Amino acid sequence: MADRPAQKLKALFARRADGFSHAGIAVMGVRVGAAGLALAAQVLAARLIGPDGFGSYALVMVWLVLLGHTATVGTNQLICRLVAAYRAQEDAPAIAGLLRFSLALAGGAALAISGLALGVVHFAPFGLSPEMTLLATLGLLIVPLLMVQDFLEAIARGLDKPILGIGPAMFVRHLAIISGVGVVFLTGGSADALTIMGFTIAGVVVSVAVQFGLVRGQLRETIGVAKPVYKVRYWTRTALPIALLDAAETLFNNADVLILGLFAPPEIVAFYFAATRIAQVLGYVPYGISAATAQKYASLAARGEQARLHQLIEYATFASTALTSVGAFVLWAGAPALLSLFGPDYTVAAGVVPILALGLVAASALGPGEDVLTMLGEERACAMGFLVALGVTVGLGFALIPNWGMTGAALATAAGLTVRGLVLSSLAWARLGVVLPIGMARIGKKRAVA
Repeated sequence: MADRPAQKLKALFARRADGFSHAGIAVMGVRVGAAGLALAAQVLAARLIGPDGFGSYALVMVWLVLLGHTATVGTNQLICRLVAAYRAQEDAPAIAGLLRFSLALAGGAALAISGLALGVVHFAPFGLSPEMTLLATLGLLIVPLLMVQDFLEAIARGLDKPILGIGPAMFVRHLAIISGVGVVFLTGGSADALTIMGFTIAGVVVSVAVQFGLVRGQLRETIGVAKPVYKVRYWTRTALPIALLDAAETLFNNADVLILGLFAPPEIVAFYFAATRIAQVLGYVPYGISAATAQKYASLAARGEQARLHQLIEYATFASTALTSVGAFVLWAGAPALLSLFGPDYTVAAGVVPILALGLVAASALGPGEDVLTMLGEERACAMGFLVALGVTVGLGFALIPNWGMTGAALATAAGLTVRGLVLSSLAWARLGVVLPIGMARIGKKRAVA
């Protein structure tokens, strides 16, 4: 007798899949709570400084995130993957050496990127207003701190303690903005984009300090006083394609706002940015599942436990798709009300929320391609997939945004997400024999048996 759908669904959720349920739910809980704080912080900031100021702040933040994450030059995924693998092999000296190597490499890159970007802001031939120049200068000064934050998060994930890595970054930064804006409201003072950037910087500084204290204790328990062992050639050869992947991914995630900023005034950028912040809530689901599972893929592969690896991938894909689908319907219905929190003018962006949401659902249904490929040694193939998706997003962005504005930006992003999922799932099948898209796990199991 064929399994009934209800029985299959119950059986799927009953599987704990190597501790995924507890860790995944906890991480997603942190992300959802942080999403609420982030939304509150951005709503208060938008209300306080108006669409023009919020649009300028949003553009600088997009560039800051792009440069900060790129400055890790691939070491974040390298750490997450190899710390998990070295822990499975009980190789503490290799962990110690890897972390020193990664910090030196990423730290140097972060300082160089920050300095180069500051030079462009102050000496480039294109003109920026004095206010925008100062705003960008303040933001670019914390690029190295964002690199350190990613570095600490990667360590925590590699140690299978993802909440220690993401908790401070997710909560403290947004609480700093909320607290600062609250003080301005209570005192009746005035504020602008520079004020909000100052609150943001304070939040990053405090969150990095808290994050360092939490991760340091866990790391000491893992490596103790082990003398570092270095595998520089292997680490460098592995990190370089991951660096390309990280740069492509970060640019992919922000290309719509950056291209829109070339063709639209700051207030339109502000409206669209607010819509992306609402749709981004759905992105916290696969991110939370990734934080709980990516390092497990590397660990299970290192131990040769292929059956459990395939089971975990199947579980992660199903859970991510189910939750993002439900969330997409909720956001679709609630988009006008949520956008009105930013201000009455922001509701003009309500139509782009369902487009962005559908793109995220499609990406979830096509499986965790990035995690599987990078954790199982196919980082070069993953980078290629992201470059293809980035090309699609940028090409469609320049083609659609000049005439369609915010809708064009959303369509380009949704198309890029879908293409990325298709390419990465195809590469996972071709290179690793792993089937990622939802509902197709049995094909992979038959191939594995054969």
